[in-house]
Amino acid sequence: MSATAMFWPMLGMATLTAVAWAVMGRRRQAALQGKEMRLDDFSGRGEVPMTAPVSVSTRHFANHFEVPLLFHVIGAVHLALGVASVFAVAVGWGFVLLRALHMREHLGRNRIMTRFNLYVASTALMWLLWLHLAAQLLLGGRA
Repeated sequence: MSATAMFWPMLGMATLTAVAWAVMGRRRQAALQGKEMRLDDFSGRGEVPMTAPVSVSTRHFANHFEVPLLFHVIGAVHLALGVASVFAVAVGWGFVLLRALHMREHLGRNRIMTRFNLYVASTALMWLLWLHLAAQLLLGGRA
């Protein structure tokens, strides 16, 4: 396996973040055009009631800088060490897939338990990547 193979799931996750940003922007623009919100509402000078679609997409975009950030860190560690394994890359792609499903749920039907289960499963995969690499390094082997 190529030492840079972990880059591709990281790019996949970055792509999901870009999609979340675009959805948030479209929803904000629609709220402005529909006169449901004013441009000044986005100034950051205090809490302003947002429309539900704007609020959900804004929270979703912010979520990409929480658990996914830890995924990018462990991916960067794999790249910095020049290590990758079929297992780690597969888990990385599993994380991205679950995050994509989480995004579809959060920005779509938004069923809380479905979204929560996707969150828990994806977060478990992220922690599995950390544990796997730590175990490999502790055992003196390569990841």
